[in-house]
Amino acid sequence: MESGAESCRVKIIDFAHAEKIDVGEMVDGVDEQFNVDISGLGYICNDLFLRGSDRHAPEAIVALIANLMQLTTIAYTCVKDAYLDLEQMVDLPDIFLFDRSEEEMSRGPQFLPGKLYGRNKELALLIDTYQRITSKQRDSPEVILISGDSGTGKSSLVEGLRGEVKANGGYFISGKFDQLRGVQPYTALITAFGQLCDSILEMDSGTVEQVSLTIKEAVGEQGRVLTDVIPNLVKVIGEQPEVTDASGIDAHNRLVFLFRGFVRSISKTSNLVILSLLDLQWADSSSLALIKMLVTDSANHSLVFIGVYLDNDLTDTHPASLTLREIRKRNDNITNIKMKKLARQDVDRIISGELGMQTRFVGSLGNVVNEKANGNAFFVIQILLYLLDERLLVFDRDICVWEWDEHHIRSKINRFDNVQDVVASRILKCSTDMKNILSVAAAIGSDFDEVTVVVATKDRESVWFPIENQQMLAYSEKEVHSLIHATVREGLVKTTETEHKFRFVHDSIQEAAYSLLSLEQSRRLHLQIGSLACEKTSEDTAEKSLFFAVDQLNKGSILIECQQTKIKLANLNLRAAQKAIKSSAFGSALEYLRTGIELLCDGHWQDNSRDQHWENEYTLSLELFTSLAECLCCTGQIDQIENLVNEIFRYARCFADKQRAHLCLIKCITGMGRLDEAIDLGFEGLAQVGEKFPSSVSTRVVLFDLLKTKFMLAGKSDEDVCSLPIMKNEDKLVAMKIMSDIGPTVFFSRPKYIPLLIFRALRLSLKFGLCNETANSFAAYGLILGTGLGQYRSGYRFGQLALTLAAKHKTRERLSYVYMLVYSSINHWVMPLEKTIDPLKYSHSLCMETGAVDIAGYSACATSIHSFVSGEVLSTVEHDMQLFSQQMTEYSDEDMHGMLAPFHQCVLNLMGRSENPVKLTGEVMNEDMHISRMTKQSNKHAELGVYMNIVWLSYLFSDYSRAGKFVDKLVRETEAIGSQAEEMMKTFYCGLTCFALAKDTNDRKWKKIAMKSLKMIKK
Repeated sequence: MESGAESCRVKIIDFAHAEKIDVGEMVDGVDEQFNVDISGLGYICNDLFLRGSDRHAPEAIVALIANLMQLTTIAYTCVKDAYLDLEQMVDLPDIFLFDRSEEEMSRGPQFLPGKLYGRNKELALLIDTYQRITSKQRDSPEVILISGDSGTGKSSLVEGLRGEVKANGGYFISGKFDQLRGVQPYTALITAFGQLCDSILEMDSGTVEQVSLTIKEAVGEQGRVLTDVIPNLVKVIGEQPEVTDASGIDAHNRLVFLFRGFVRSISKTSNLVILSLLDLQWADSSSLALIKMLVTDSANHSLVFIGVYLDNDLTDTHPASLTLREIRKRNDNITNIKMKKLARQDVDRIISGELGMQTRFVGSLGNVVNEKANGNAFFVIQILLYLLDERLLVFDRDICVWEWDEHHIRSKINRFDNVQDVVASRILKCSTDMKNILSVAAAIGSDFDEVTVVVATKDRESVWFPIENQQMLAYSEKEVHSLIHATVREGLVKTTETEHKFRFVHDSIQEAAYSLLSLEQSRRLHLQIGSLACEKTSEDTAEKSLFFAVDQLNKGSILIECQQTKIKLANLNLRAAQKAIKSSAFGSALEYLRTGIELLCDGHWQDNSRDQHWENEYTLSLELFTSLAECLCCTGQIDQIENLVNEIFRYARCFADKQRAHLCLIKCITGMGRLDEAIDLGFEGLAQVGEKFPSSVSTRVVLFDLLKTKFMLAGKSDEDVCSLPIMKNEDKLVAMKIMSDIGPTVFFSRPKYIPLLIFRALRLSLKFGLCNETANSFAAYGLILGTGLGQYRSGYRFGQLALTLAAKHKTRERLSYVYMLVYSSINHWVMPLEKTIDPLKYSHSLCMETGAVDIAGYSACATSIHSFVSGEVLSTVEHDMQLFSQQMTEYSDEDMHGMLAPFHQCVLNLMGRSENPVKLTGEVMNEDMHISRMTKQSNKHAELGVYMNIVWLSYLFSDYSRAGKFVDKLVRETEAIGSQAEEMMKTFYCGLTCFALAKDTNDRKWKKIAMKSLKMIKK
C-alpha cells in the first residue's frame, strides 16, 4: 500500500499453524521462511519493548526476545515455546522473570508440604463450589467428595480451601483416619472437632460465652456424652454432670442426636462449618455412622462436608462405600471431584518450576521421571529428591543450569519395583537415630506428637509390660526434639497447627518408615510404645490415652509369654471396650472384647481344652463374654450370639450372673422373629427368680390377678406409694427388668399375658420397693383401668402417680416413656385433648435426648394425631408432621412412619394437596401400596390407621359407600386401635357413617353399628 512518497509494508504471519521444525522432514524453503517469521516477531517485540534509552526490561524478557530474533543457540523453534516461557514468567515471576543469584539457582527443589502441583482446574472447581454454596439459600448440608489414587494431591487440594473459608468467617476443621489406628473410634472426628473448640477459644470473650451458651442449650443436661467423645469441648462448655448410661442402640441414637444438635448450634454462630475428613477408607464403623447422620441432617444448613478417599481401595461392599451410597440416596447436594493422573506437561512444569529451567529444556528428565511416577505428583517429587541425594541431578555453576544423564538415571531408578521403594531408600540414607525416630513415629500413626515419641523412647525398661530380650531405644527429650525437626528439614515430616504435633508428609513415607522394621521388630516396638505409654502417663491422662496404649499393646501381644501379663492386657481391653461402648463405638468395642477373650483363653474360646479361665478368672471371663454378646446384639450380628450365650450359661455360677446374657438372648431371638421362643425364654428367666406365670391365661385368671393387685393397693395413698423404699432384692430387680424387656413382644404375640405382667410388676414394687420400672407399671395399670375397664378417674390417678414416681427417681429415660403413655393413652379420657400436646412434645424431646428413638416415634405420632384431632391449624399440624416424618426416616423407624403416614396424607388431602380428596394417595403415601406394606409387616395398628382416615375423609366428602367398606374392616378389628385418641375418632366417624348409610339404604346392619357407636360415646 502506498501513500504519497511513503509506503508501508504489511506482512501477515499465521502463528496458529506454526509447528516445531523437523529438519529431516522440512520442505525446501519452508524452514527458512519459518525462521524469518519467528525472527520477525522478535524484531517487533524488540522495537516495542527494548528500543530506546529509557526502556528497561528484566533479563528474562531480553533473553526471550533474543531467542525470538534467532540470535542465540537456544532460539525458539515454535511460538508455543515462547508462550510457555511467558506463562511461567507470569505464574512464577520470582523464578522465571526476575534475576536470581547463583546461590538461589543452585539451591535445588524446595518442595513445600501441602503445595499443590498441576491442579489449577480442580482447585478452581473446589473454590467455585464453595463460593456457590456460600451465595445460595441452603436446604441441607453440602457434600464434596474427592477421590483418586495415593499421591495425586487430594489433601493439598482440600488445604487450598482453608484460607478462603477463614477469610469469609467460617470454620475450617479437618481430621485424618489412620490405617494403623483403625480400631480406635472417632479419631478423625475428635481431631476435627477438637480444632473447632480451639478456634472458638481464640475469639473474644463475649463471642466465646455466646457460643458456649448456644451449645449448652442444644445439648441440655446430656453434655457429658459429648465431652467424653470430644475432650476439648470441656474448655468451651465446662465440666458436665454425669449422665445415666444408655444401652445398645439407645446410646448410639443419643450420641447422634446430641452431636447433630452440637453441630447445628455451632453452624448458627458462623457462616459455614467446613468439615474435612481424609482417608475415609480407613474410618471405623462408628465414625461412618456418625458422618452419615451429620451430612443427611436437613435441619443443618451451614455444614459442608468434604470427604477424601482412595477409590482404588474401596470395593462395593466396603463400609465406606456403603456409607457413601446411603449419603447419595439422601442428599442431592453432592459435588464429586476425581483426581486423575497429571498430564505429561504438568509433570514437566513441576520439574521446570523446581529446577528454575524453562519447560522446553526438561523434556528428557520429564520422560524418565514420569516413566516411574506415572503422573503422580508426590512420586515425581520423591524421585527428584532421590536424584538429588544420589547426585544424579547436579548444578553446573559454570553455566548456571542443572544437568543430568537420562540413561544413567533410568538404569538407577529401574532397580526399584515402585516409588515406595524409592522413598524407603531415601529414609535408609538418614542417620540411624533419625531412622529410629521415624520408625517410632510411623508405629504411632500418621499424626504424632513429640511427647508420645519422648515417652516411647525414654531410657528405662518398662516395668508395666516387661519385654524379654528387648534392647530399648533411649533418647532424651532434647534429642527427640532435634531429630524430629531434622526429619522436617528432610521433607519427610511436617508441622501442624498444633504445637509439638507433627504429621508425615504423605502416607507413603509413613509406610516406608514402618517397612524398615521386620515383623518381629514392629511387634516389639508396638509393645514398647504401649507399655511405656501405660506406665508414664498420669492418672488424669491415662483414660484419654487408653485406646492408643491398648492398640499398641495388642499389636505386640503375640510376644507376651507370661499368662499374668496376658490377663493384665485382657483387663485393659475390657476397659477400652467399656469406654468404646459408652461412646456408642460398638464396632471398636467388639475388636477389644475379642482380643481380650483371645488373651484370656490363649486362643479361640470355643476350644474346650482351654476353659480353665472360667475357674481362674471368673469375673473377667463373665464380663468379657457378656459384653461381647451385648455388643453383637447392638451391631445386629445376632447369628453369633446363641453359642456365646450358651458358653456363659454353661459356666455362670448363678442366674444373677446369667441375667445380662439372658436378656441379650431374648433380644437376639426376638430379632430373628422367633417371638414365642423369646417369650418362653423370658418366662423361664422369671421362674428362675421365683416369679412363675401360668401356662395359659383366661379371663378368670386375669380378674383374679386384678383383685390381688387391688387388694394390695387398698388403703394406700399416693404418698404411701411414693415413700416406699428402694428395691434391693437382686432377684426381684432382675424380674422387673425381664418383664419390662419382654413386654412389647408379649403385647404383639401373647396380648392376654400383658395384664398379668403389669399386675405382677406393680405388686413386686409394693412388696419389695421402688425401682426404675415401677413408674412404667403404674402407668400401664392406669391404662388398663381407664381404657380396659372404663374406670377413667382411677386410671387418671395412677397415671399421675406414675409421673410423680418417674420424676422422683430422676430417670429421664423412664420419665419420657411414662409421659408418652400417660398423655397419649390415659389423660385424654378426663381432660381436653389439646392439654396433652405440650407434654407429648416434652416426651419426644426427652426420648431424643436419651436415645429412646422408638418411644420418640410413639410420642411424635401421638403429638401429631392429638394436634390434628383437637383442631389445630392444618398448616401447623402438617409442618410438625413433616418434621417428625423426616426424623423417623433418618432413624429408620419404619413402624412409626407407617403409623403417621395416613394421618399426614389425610391432612394434606384436607388442605387440597391431592388429586382425589377421599383417597390417601399423594405426597406422603400411596394408599394401596401402604396397606399392602403394612399387612406384610404385620403392622396392624398402622393398617387400621389407614382405614380410619379413609372413613373420616369419605364421610366428610359424602362418599358414604366408600366409607362403609372400611367401616366393615374396622368393626372386625375392634381391639387393634387401642386406647389412642384415634379410638374416639374411629367410634365417632364410624357412627356418623353408619347413620348416613342406614338412612340411605334402610339396612339394619348399619343402624346396629351406629347405635353401638352411640352407646360407646355416651359411656
